[in-house]
Amino acid sequence: MKNKNYKSLIIKTLLIIISVLYILFIYIDIFNGKFPIPLDRIKYICIVLCFLISLLTGKDALNKRDVFLLQIGLFFTVIADFFLIILVNNTLGVVFFCFTQLFYSIRYRFGKFELVLKNSIIIFLLVLIFYLTVNHFIADMDILIGVSLYYSIFLIRNVVDSVKICKNNLYPYPNKYMIAIGMILFLLCDINVALRSISGDIYSVWNFPYLFRYTISSLVWIFYIPSQVSLSLSGYRF
Repeated sequence: MKNKNYKSLIIKTLLIIISVLYILFIYIDIFNGKFPIPLDRIKYICIVLCFLISLLTGKDALNKRDVFLLQIGLFFTVIADFFLIILVNNTLGVVFFCFTQLFYSIRYRFGKFELVLKNSIIIFLLVLIFYLTVNHFIADMDILIGVSLYYSIFLIRNVVDSVKICKNNLYPYPNKYMIAIGMILFLLCDINVALRSISGDIYSVWNFPYLFRYTISSLVWIFYIPSQVSLSLSGYRF
């Protein structure tokens, strides 16, 4: 019992730290404040802490398979964000996010591993054919676009599956809501990532309003951190 209370205290402490850092960088983002530590590093720390929360699950997991798949998904999220935030390598970052969504798909489609693997290969081949066709017959396409398309298909499928999980009570309360909310916020985050990228191109050509781009950049993290917190806790047996 003492060990359980000790672990609970650690988890609550990590959640408080994430909350404080979240409020801090959102405030600085919105009001254009200054801080001695780069905000990107603070944001990345929050992602790592979410992963640590999932690692502390232990015997309090819904089941070993479920929490294992969740932990692998969050592990690839940590790697993906390392490339995106720290190394600023968007292509590799999205590639590792594809692995995140793959393991989430296996998690949400219990007992359908072969089907998930088969579908992932089919989607990959279709996206590859599309990419090569456009590259050869129309215009040079950045490989990031092809990788992002593959990732987007997986993400949308997982959001749909998470809603079905909630609707059909495939997970207990409150886990089913944590999964659905986590994935929906994940999608909203990535929608704003896409809008930020598009608005950047428009801004460089048509002087797109800076305030709009600035708001989108803030929304990315407003949605992202709660999504990761929700998912990191979704493997616990409450």
